[in-house]
Amino acid sequence: MEVQTKTKPALTVLGIEGRGDADKGPEWIKQLWSKAFTHFDEIRDLVESDQEAWGLMSATDEYLAPWKKEGKYLARREVEAGTKPPEGWTIWEVPEQTYAAIACTMITYGEATKLVVQQFLPKEGYEQAGAMHEFHPGAFQDIEKDTLYLYFTIKKTHAQKP
Repeated sequence: MEVQTKTKPALTVLGIEGRGDADKGPEWIKQLWSKAFTHFDEIRDLVESDQEAWGLMSATDEYLAPWKKEGKYLARREVEAGTKPPEGWTIWEVPEQTYAAIACTMITYGEATKLVVQQFLPKEGYEQAGAMHEFHPGAFQDIEKDTLYLYFTIKKTHAQKP
């Protein structure tokens, strides 16, 4: 698994928002994606791509901060800044950020997260500066085997470790 640092421009995502226990994320997030897929026709004319998708994360008490005991998640598509969400949909604005990005599957998700947080960040002199997000490319169809990308919001630490 290779970790890359990337600076991504600001993005605006329109989706279905939910919240729940961090320990039970896979359970309640799966329901959000199902709801977002079922109601996609409501936003089809607003999205920039009907292929790529984002899963944005945020702490419940601090916008775009890493999850704590509980978290929020927004499931769906990128839209133009200034888009007004239809009823039942939510907009999240993510500023330009620097990320540690890693490809994985749902099977290797935990391994990829550990690699970034426990090895890459300290070794390269970074720390997590915000939430982690998921990017699902257009080819993502099979949750068990297709590749997705984890984007960890990062910043340089004051003292780089050897």
